[in-house]
Amino acid sequence: MIDRADSRTDTPSRFEVRFSVIVPTYNRPEHIAACVASLRRLERPAGGLEIVIVNDGGSALPTGISDDVGDGSEVRVIEQANAGPATARNTGARMARGALLAFTDDDCRPEPGWLVAFDDALRAQPDALAGGRTLNVIDSVYAEASQLLADFVASYFDGGVSGRFFTSNNLAVSREAFLAAGAFDTSFPFSAGEDRELCDRWSAQRRPSVRVENAVIRHEHALTARRFVRQHFTYGRGGAAFRRKRAATDRPVVVEPGFYAKSLAHAWRHSPGTRGAVYVGLTMLAHASYAAGLLLESRRLRRHSH
Repeated sequence: MIDRADSRTDTPSRFEVRFSVIVPTYNRPEHIAACVASLRRLERPAGGLEIVIVNDGGSALPTGISDDVGDGSEVRVIEQANAGPATARNTGARMARGALLAFTDDDCRPEPGWLVAFDDALRAQPDALAGGRTLNVIDSVYAEASQLLADFVASYFDGGVSGRFFTSNNLAVSREAFLAAGAFDTSFPFSAGEDRELCDRWSAQRRPSVRVENAVIRHEHALTARRFVRQHFTYGRGGAAFRRKRAATDRPVVVEPGFYAKSLAHAWRHSPGTRGAVYVGLTMLAHASYAAGLLLESRRLRRHSH
């Protein structure tokens, strides 16, 4: 089934399934085909599921991606003009038929028990934002170093006054709570910072969150040295927008000096020795790239505000 983003009302008359799995995509046909194949192999929670692919203004998706192949999965494709992944996820959430939403990305392959793990967690805490565990499956020091840093950030912000941090490729939440909290902030046009902002806003609203270790996805994000630097530079740009939003709510971002030292120690502990030294070096490069993106985007935002 193919819908346009403006072809349905924002509020379905009733929930038709338990879960809607939402996947934004843009011009990555092989990735989305593999992602949908993995989603079709999921163990089904009671109440059923639908797979919602939001094509963010890209070229036509692979032929047959939404065909009924007899496995009981309904795959819906929603077409929208290019607006970025945050908007694409919100479009999928608004048009979803499920009481619960699960988000992942087109380069991710959820393990069979992924959705059932989220279902168990949200039955125990229905109003929580739930985040799973992501594994890098690309044999690349760049991909592994990037995932190690993401893991460290998630562990660093793990409850308490700082709230939690979940990446947008592996989280689940009730549709009602997600929309009530304000959904993803669509002023983040690129994939950098919108998940951090959502988690921060969620915690500021005193909403509960829970980490679900057995909700596992495998991330196939191939990175070269150049892509690694560009990725973390882009994260820095998103960080500048995030800081600006926090400052506007009288909650300026304060980075603890120990954060950076602890991130290097985390990289080293993963694989002490030569490989660990490489991860430490790449973590330092990631921080430098982030700082460069943060500085340049902060300057751009200041110019545009005058």
